[in-house]
Amino acid sequence: MPASVRVALFIDTGRYSSPASAVTLSADTAALALGLRDASGFKPLHQVNAKEAVRAYANGYYALLPQSADAAVARAQAQKLAVGGAGTGIVQRSKQGKPAYAAYIGPFPTKEAAAAAAKADATAQVAGPLGWNAGVYATEPEAQAQADAIVQAGFDADVALIGGGFAVMVGGAADDASLKTLKDKVSAALPAARLTAVDQTAGYVLKRSELSVSGDGAVQPVTAFVVGGGAKLWAAPVDPKAGVQVAERSNRSYRGGIEVTTLNGKLAVINELAIDQYLYSVVGSELNSSWPAEALKAQAIAARTYALKQGDKYQIANVSDSTADQVYKGREAEFAAAIQAVDATKGQVLTYKNALIDPLFYSNAGGMTADSSEVWGNPVPYLKSVPSPDEGAQAGKKPWYRIVLPSGLTGYIHSDYARDTGTKNEIGLPYYESTTDAVNIRSAPFVDNAANPAIAKVDAGSRFVVIGQMMESNAFAWVRGPFDEGRLREKLGASLPASAAGGITRLEVTKRGPSGRALEVSVNGQAVKASYPDALRSLLGGLPSTRFEIEQSERYTIRGAGSAVREQSASDAPLYFAGGSGTPQAYEQEQFFVLSADGNVKPVSKTTQFVFKGTGFGHGLGMSQWGAKGYAELGYDYVKILQAYYSGVTVTTLP
Repeated sequence: MPASVRVALFIDTGRYSSPASAVTLSADTAALALGLRDASGFKPLHQVNAKEAVRAYANGYYALLPQSADAAVARAQAQKLAVGGAGTGIVQRSKQGKPAYAAYIGPFPTKEAAAAAAKADATAQVAGPLGWNAGVYATEPEAQAQADAIVQAGFDADVALIGGGFAVMVGGAADDASLKTLKDKVSAALPAARLTAVDQTAGYVLKRSELSVSGDGAVQPVTAFVVGGGAKLWAAPVDPKAGVQVAERSNRSYRGGIEVTTLNGKLAVINELAIDQYLYSVVGSELNSSWPAEALKAQAIAARTYALKQGDKYQIANVSDSTADQVYKGREAEFAAAIQAVDATKGQVLTYKNALIDPLFYSNAGGMTADSSEVWGNPVPYLKSVPSPDEGAQAGKKPWYRIVLPSGLTGYIHSDYARDTGTKNEIGLPYYESTTDAVNIRSAPFVDNAANPAIAKVDAGSRFVVIGQMMESNAFAWVRGPFDEGRLREKLGASLPASAAGGITRLEVTKRGPSGRALEVSVNGQAVKASYPDALRSLLGGLPSTRFEIEQSERYTIRGAGSAVREQSASDAPLYFAGGSGTPQAYEQEQFFVLSADGNVKPVSKTTQFVFKGTGFGHGLGMSQWGAKGYAELGYDYVKILQAYYSGVTVTTLP
């Protein structure tokens, strides 16, 4: 079994993108050592004290602003440039006895991208990674002395750590013509300088001084490292018990070390650490410290198997730190029970016919796991649809009342903020009132100000009719919507079939799999274009699972005498009612309510809207985490839990 795992924090492989222009590293409780790492070992370059930050990024092309002798001016320039979302920095030098600060945008992988960024400021010029080698020295102080002499002559020069020692790089050219011009100017100013071409494919790490862009106080210098030619800058605490913090990852602290390198011309940041130390965080990131030990052990084995199964999925890394693989949040996510679960299952993995399985897992199956054909469209022998005790996800959740305001608007209010008045309307539905001021009414029963913002507010004493109730949306049972036709078109986009050209009049699930998950959704009788069944979740706006029903606001069913049943649409067929005179009249209002024989009320609107109601959270393949918790509470050990979700597998211990 591999001793370590490589986790991509920032990377762009083309198929997966988690970009960053630069990273800021520090050690939380010990000194941080940095250097070049290659096949021959580790070559130290720099060391900083605990909590002292360093900056690292990939060499490339830049939009460079004119130099200023005023650090505050340079920072103001950089902050202005950063508003557009691009990476920015400030190089700090001393030229001809005077301070010189240059703000830049970048780096970019191409000259053209830097030129486009340079348009943000009329004074910006394009600079690049091309340069000359002004000598290789045995020690850093010797190289720094030569670099200082070149800078004093008015040129940009940095010390670089390369395989053979410390080099002086004179650079900043963006193309061959400017590179030649640079050589001519340096040779004229410093005839004794011997410049040789820099091999752009050979790894090197430049060391320079920069200024902090953020903040309003005193301008703080920071040591910066610029990685070029595929070099690997390695940063690790001198005390292995300490962690490396990455500011751009929410200041998370990571065990092991951080490698800064390039892939496809872009920055790549990899956390390399012992596999079980990685699992301490994965189990802690995926599950809760209060969960049963057997559920935590099952998660540890599934996560270990998953990591080992991936190989070099990201070319220079095995896994990412996101839900594209398994969530990994560094040391802050660890807790004692997670560590104990990993240690108790050391080396254990899941196999099927002596080979590692793909041990997929997710939050909640909604009572029944998926068959592989429902997600991928093809069978996998150990991924079958089985029952799952997932209801624990809604334990402790409170109901939300579905209400109708005096204006006719329908929505949901949390039950903590509403009380029964003891009175009812003409058809026996109860009146409730708000217990406090400024209570939000939402389209669905959950709080999310971005995805489910308030549609109205009510104050204390405001009365409304309650037409139903539902448990707050959770990982087991949920509601999304309502979505009008325009919003649905926006979500489905190019996946809409030709049948939608004249409008979306009907949306329905037309095929289901063994677990009841949707395999096909149709618009006006024609299937939505989906590359595989589980893609319907994202096509429909990020639904928690494909185990759902669709409610359409303007459709309702009328049951007549005997067994007669008629599907009715408020948008294309008028509703008639007869008053005391017996004369039928068309109902012209935009909205009305249908009361069934069992007392259920459905709002019906002439404006087409769609509501999705479902169970489960995730793709549904393999182990449900909430189900594992449920089984553990029923007395299952971790082996029995795993074998309940992965048919025919064996728990194997690797050497």
